[in-house]
Amino acid sequence: MEFIDDLLEKEYIGTAVDNLKTSSGKIVETAGLVYQKTIDKIDQTVDMDRLREVGDMIIEKGKETTEKLSESMEESTDTMKSVFKEGEKIVNDVLADDVDGPTSSEEEEEEEEEE
Repeated sequence: MEFIDDLLEKEYIGTAVDNLKTSSGKIVETAGLVYQKTIDKIDQTVDMDRLREVGDMIIEKGKETTEKLSESMEESTDTMKSVFKEGEKIVNDVLADDVDGPTSSEEEEEEEEEE
């Protein structure tokens, strides 16, 4: 019994209980911090995944737009080539007529104007 009385007097048990409470409190606090950091990291990862997803969508839209623009430019180029060919043909026809002299329809027009 003296041993127990001696322990109670020197407050070994009380001090041990207080130390145990403090230690367990620190453990719980650290576990809470680890939990919060894990949650934050998961949120950041989810945000990064969403960011990558949006970035990929933007890149894909850019590719589609570039393809459409390229097709449109090809069509415009083909149209311009056709216009130039037609213009060249018209100019050549006009120049050929001037070199060969007036055609019969031009002669008739000139005669009508003179009258």
